[in-house]
Amino acid sequence: MKRKWPVIGVVLIIIIAIIGGYAYHERTVIKNRSLVSQTHTNKHTLSIAQIKQNLTPTLSTTHIDATKSLRSYYKSQLENLTVGTVNGQAIVNPYKTSPLSGLILVKTKTATKVTMQVVGDTKATTITKHYKKYQQNHSVGVLGLYASRTNQVQLTFTTKSGTKTSATYDMTTAAVPADVGTNTLKKSVPSKMALGKGNAKLTFAISSQGITYGLDAQGKVRWYSTKETSHVFKRLKNNRLLIVTKVDDNSHKYNALQVTDFYGHVYKQYDFKGIFPTHSDHTKLAENTVIHHDAIEMPNGDFLLTVDDGSADYVEDTMIQIDRQTGKIKKVIDLKRILPVSSYTKYEGTHRSDDKIDWFHQNSMYYDQKNGELIISGRNQDMIFAINYKTLSLNWILAVNQKLPKKYQKFLLKPTTKNYKFNAGQHAVKLIHTGKINGNQVELEFYDNNVVVTRGNQKASKTYSTGDIVKIDRVNRTVTKTWSYGKSLGKTNFTNIVGSSYAIGNDNTLINFGYADSGKRSEFVEVNRKTNQVVFDVDRTNFSTGDWSYRAQRMTLFP
Repeated sequence: MKRKWPVIGVVLIIIIAIIGGYAYHERTVIKNRSLVSQTHTNKHTLSIAQIKQNLTPTLSTTHIDATKSLRSYYKSQLENLTVGTVNGQAIVNPYKTSPLSGLILVKTKTATKVTMQVVGDTKATTITKHYKKYQQNHSVGVLGLYASRTNQVQLTFTTKSGTKTSATYDMTTAAVPADVGTNTLKKSVPSKMALGKGNAKLTFAISSQGITYGLDAQGKVRWYSTKETSHVFKRLKNNRLLIVTKVDDNSHKYNALQVTDFYGHVYKQYDFKGIFPTHSDHTKLAENTVIHHDAIEMPNGDFLLTVDDGSADYVEDTMIQIDRQTGKIKKVIDLKRILPVSSYTKYEGTHRSDDKIDWFHQNSMYYDQKNGELIISGRNQDMIFAINYKTLSLNWILAVNQKLPKKYQKFLLKPTTKNYKFNAGQHAVKLIHTGKINGNQVELEFYDNNVVVTRGNQKASKTYSTGDIVKIDRVNRTVTKTWSYGKSLGKTNFTNIVGSSYAIGNDNTLINFGYADSGKRSEFVEVNRKTNQVVFDVDRTNFSTGDWSYRAQRMTLFP
């Protein structure tokens, strides 16, 4: 009798496993059916509930757990160190994905604060960080190492009484990956560049699909991540980074939204499935990229993402706001519900290999907190427009008055000057000088690719690309161009796709001509807006096909 109980137990376990497996299979079948037989509000738009079902992410802890484990290990190492700077431990790439970062563990006899300095080739490329906290156990973060050399990192320890001692640590790094390409410095005037405190601001080449990296004032790589990214690489208010990367190394699509930092710590990850019906056969499912071009942090800390809605017909025309803590979708903005029906039902401007309709191709957005407006850029409509974020009602449209129904024309901004050059195929919208302009006016910067897709001046199209700034009167609905750079460069720097133009301080703007020479070259140009003098210029070549630089951003390694 005693022998029967183990046998019965095994049988029960097998039965439970079979039932559980069957239940899981049934749930998967039901979910797949709901993806294939999607609920529509009308012929062209999915219901909000269906979009949420298509897109809701799951929270992943795999990389977070790995970060915690490493952090715990280094804490233990520090606790076990012998007091004295000569006993310090220098670690390169401590969190495994940031090869030009480091960590120095050291104990001092008395409480001290630390100044960290990565010795550069020049004064302008020496990176300095002051840590203000007095303590005896030091875990000193190092950023801005050179690749393929033994770096000299100097630590200066200062006691509360002002006594200083110093120590130098060697940190040896490997060569940068070939996928970074060749970065050729054409011009550099460091004294006129916006390099920030301690020369810690680098020019970051944001990857379309590959390796994102940062250059110093001499065009040398001083940071990169082995974690491949796509389009999104943003600094958050807490000085962490928001990136779009792959769920794991074996993934083909970039379907993970991750909160990380320059060292490679992972704090949060939201995984998206991206399993949508195909256009050619709605009964078949295929993996798609969900977050395609942009992601921004909202004032309450939530994330607003540009996404596909999961339909079989349309792409890149939807946004979702997700809860930062849970990943739950709190708001859906489907642009098909805002813009003219004819703009997507009669669109013929571009064609995709999967035959889905990319009628809008949203590539950037900016939330104007002061006015409660969301400013949106759509390449394939040659249009920038603003909506009330709460009500989703239109406020203004910056576009040529072509192919727009009459009821939309009242929202068009009117130029205050003759021969105003309207944007065409533009990217990278952002407000500047937000604290200096009254509520009725805003200053908007963007990159004008100058490629007409739906509306615009066909004669001027594809002859040059520019970084532009315009002043918009929101009440009177007028627009005035106040600055533009790039026309004189002509077709040499025309970019059919991608690009950015951002004010970065010192009255300078950093422009990324990301798809120059038909995608064989990306050029990063820092120009002073008062003099139109170039103070920094780098050509990037010899990179992998498709990995042209989507944006160029001047960002500081240290807060």
